[in-house]
Amino acid sequence: MMIAAPADAVDDSGFVDWARANAVEFPACDNLSQPPALEALATTVGDARIVALGEPTHGAHEPLAFRNCLFRYLVEEQGFTAIALETGLNESRRLYDYAAGGEGEARDVARRGFTWGFWRYPQNIELLDWIRRYNLDPAHPRKIRLYGIDLSGGDSSGLWKNARATIDDSLAYLSHAAPDQSGRVRRGVQPFLHRFDVPGYSAMPAGDRARLRSAIADLIAFFDRNRRSLVAASSQADFDWARQNAVGARQLAALFDVSGLPNADGTLSPGDYRADAARDAAMAANAGWALEREGPQGRILVFAHNGHVMNARTRGGIWSVYAQAPAAMGEHLRAGLGRQLLIMAISGGSTRPETSRPPKSASLDAALARVGPEHFLIDFRRAGKATPAANWLAQTQSLRVNSDTENLVVPAAAFDAMLYFHRLTPAT
Repeated sequence: MMIAAPADAVDDSGFVDWARANAVEFPACDNLSQPPALEALATTVGDARIVALGEPTHGAHEPLAFRNCLFRYLVEEQGFTAIALETGLNESRRLYDYAAGGEGEARDVARRGFTWGFWRYPQNIELLDWIRRYNLDPAHPRKIRLYGIDLSGGDSSGLWKNARATIDDSLAYLSHAAPDQSGRVRRGVQPFLHRFDVPGYSAMPAGDRARLRSAIADLIAFFDRNRRSLVAASSQADFDWARQNAVGARQLAALFDVSGLPNADGTLSPGDYRADAARDAAMAANAGWALEREGPQGRILVFAHNGHVMNARTRGGIWSVYAQAPAAMGEHLRAGLGRQLLIMAISGGSTRPETSRPPKSASLDAALARVGPEHFLIDFRRAGKATPAANWLAQTQSLRVNSDTENLVVPAAAFDAMLYFHRLTPAT
């Protein structure tokens, strides 16, 4: 779908007037407190099986603290059973086990379980510890789970140097659960392990790439053919994670297939949209896997960047160079879940006010800043149809991203609701 660029000047007064009348003010929410205003979320959340909460930038304190507070409320008052985070799926098994009562110390587990450097944020340690305490309380028979849904091995280099951990862990599981029967499929993938990253895959001849993809497909097929005996030789959880690691390897191979070596200066290239599309499709599939594991009564809070959770295509700002606009995770989730998905983004001030660009006049951020309260929730779905607010929300607007760039989105399509924080501060 083509989306028109926003006008340089736009009359947002109808939206602002409506938002002032319909915004629900929230007190600041720190340290897993539970302000009474959170109860207003019950109507917004409804019967959604996934609530996708977005943050405008990584590393801001207020969205992370609110996420923790929101998750506690969703667990204790709304029956939510899990949280899924923008961190590597393979690495997150350490977080999953620790939250379930496993051994270790929270900071060490976080350092090895969170990718992209997210272990540095104390709010992630607080979340991990709260889930563990909840699970260790015998008064809570249903335990809360924590998943990572991102591709594994990610870091700032863009080279995915630790991607082979997905295959390594699948092979280690099969060596234990079916050492003789799995010999052939394990041998099929082993020659490629040392080349399972962006540089190694890029250097492979086309024939080797095809053989690697075929070997990964054989690995997944072995899990599926021998599901019952593998579970009997291990556990359901170990089987589920080992198989999904093999799926994660297939997702990474798909990413590598469309990825070139990153530019030395960090800038994007026109063809990089294909890698973004592959990553977001994988994140959506992994969120679906987590929901399937939670069963028919499962409900999950998914937390990631606004650019991932939105039901939209990535365009504008630094992404304007893209030859095509790739679909975000939220678009895939919406296609699968429909109205059982609630997408709630966060907008607010910059964590770097001295260097960030001011919001554009034709921007969602600028309009929200005029609503009034320092922290509030606004449900776009309540704007109705053919009203001034609804008409404004149906136009392309700019949404600030990472303090210094933007996404171009149609708010009514991209998000169901929006949280606004007047001020954002660094998490560390």
